[in-house]
Amino acid sequence: MQAMKLGHFYIALLFIILPYLAGCGSGSYNIEQGDYKDSTKFQSTGAKLKNFYKIQTPPKFTLQLSGGLNLGMAELSSNFQNNFDSLQFSHGLNFGVKNGYGIMIIGKIPLHKKGNVRLNISGGFDRFESGFLASTSKFGDVSYNVFSFGAGIENSFNPTFRLKPFVAAEITGNMISGKANMISQTNNSTRVVTITNSFRIGYKIYGGLEYMFNNNIGANFGIKLTNSNQVLKQTKTSSDPNEVPLRDKKDDTGEIEFGGFKNFIFTSFYLGMNFYFGVKDIVYQFKK
Repeated sequence: MQAMKLGHFYIALLFIILPYLAGCGSGSYNIEQGDYKDSTKFQSTGAKLKNFYKIQTPPKFTLQLSGGLNLGMAELSSNFQNNFDSLQFSHGLNFGVKNGYGIMIIGKIPLHKKGNVRLNISGGFDRFESGFLASTSKFGDVSYNVFSFGAGIENSFNPTFRLKPFVAAEITGNMISGKANMISQTNNSTRVVTITNSFRIGYKIYGGLEYMFNNNIGANFGIKLTNSNQVLKQTKTSSDPNEVPLRDKKDDTGEIEFGGFKNFIFTSFYLGMNFYFGVKDIVYQFKK
């Protein structure tokens, strides 16, 4: 068992280190003309090194646009046989959904000349549906919309190279709403429940790679962990039983429908485009 855990640790460590090592060799250096010796055979290769090389300056501003697939965790994935179950949903055991999709826009502003540390300001939209990548349920369906905005800090490991691994963390404000159609199996009637806009504070942790095609455009891909309702959980009553706020806090009375402790937490795999501003080429010349 210990050997298995150690093996998993080494695999995870490898995936963390590889992007950084890959980035370390991805600069746009232009090299030739110069005599050097091969390190294994100790013979002159005859290669020549140029008397100049070129690098890019860090971007003064980066705009990142991306979209991806969301996979629910904890109470955002606990559905009966991967389907919506109106009884579990009514008792507040889970959110009734598992999978979704989303888009994200991030503005990245370097906080110093070297460009490693960035201030990230983001906005995003995520959509979850009980029938997305799942079978249709005879008990009905439910969906959620999450509008988010946030700010945080990013570390870009190689800001002057074409390949730029990065990790980041943000605090987010989230507006969560939804709608559920609950089908009764006794008389086949449908009850429609609206989840009104509810504000929560959460966080996101993400990392990935940027690759510059040129000084203006690049691509990005990575993975993100989001918890949209870490703070301000509530379970409040409503005058209309079919129009209720998000109920995600433990109900001590056990009498409030949909009430129960729930985390709106999910993992995202994303891919998109980057737009760079203020990148310049610097050429270093060696005098003979």
